[in-house]
Amino acid sequence: MTHASFDFSNLVEFDALAQSIAARLNCSLSLISITNGDALQAMGHSGHEPDIAQRSVAARDTICIHTMRAGQPLKIADVRADPKFRSAPTVEALNIGAYLGVPLRVDCGDVVGAMCAISREPRIWQDAEVSYLQAVADLAESKIERLTLRYEHGALSRALAENDAILSTLAETRGKAVTVHNEDGDLVFANATLRTDLHLSFQELLALPRAAQQLVAQGVEAGAVEVNVPGRPTHALFAHVFAVKDGLTLAEWHRDA
Repeated sequence: MTHASFDFSNLVEFDALAQSIAARLNCSLSLISITNGDALQAMGHSGHEPDIAQRSVAARDTICIHTMRAGQPLKIADVRADPKFRSAPTVEALNIGAYLGVPLRVDCGDVVGAMCAISREPRIWQDAEVSYLQAVADLAESKIERLTLRYEHGALSRALAENDAILSTLAETRGKAVTVHNEDGDLVFANATLRTDLHLSFQELLALPRAAQQLVAQGVEAGAVEVNVPGRPTHALFAHVFAVKDGLTLAEWHRDA
């Protein structure tokens, strides 16, 4: 999963989380990073780096990529004494002596980034410190999902301002659970009703356009679909699809026909 479309322009709340981690764990640096193509982008940074370009680093050069691949907390008491990690370019760049990291996940369990605490000197990380970092990660995950959806809504809003046809269609479906997706089955809009009335998770919202696009490919205007996300109950839904304009399709969702 990539967050290349994530809005990185306002990261104050994630910086505040990183600063609280550094203070609570008495470490020199804390980072909250998510994938952005082949890079890890530091959404939260406890240091002072106002230039957003300085927050991005190739994922392969980090220790956090190992945390993400493992999918579980990673504790390294002395990074420079560990042959597996000491050659990572960020060890020298960030002066890493000890490292503690936990993965960041979205609703379905997909790992999208990592949160870490860094000490300049070797240290033994305690279980309570791991538990604290995981608790903050849970909070960060909910913020990531919320802000990702907010960005997608904002991107569509800008497009809608120039497209009366889509505006008219959305006006007609006001109060109903709807998504808008493109020809590739990528979600560009999902309204709040999908979560409040149909009780769908963030990852289930991302699966809806692919299900709707199957109806479009079959040349039918309505049909029953199943939304199946690992670790979640299968949702049997009924969708009406409407071709709007410029390759966009609107789908209206119900629990039954």
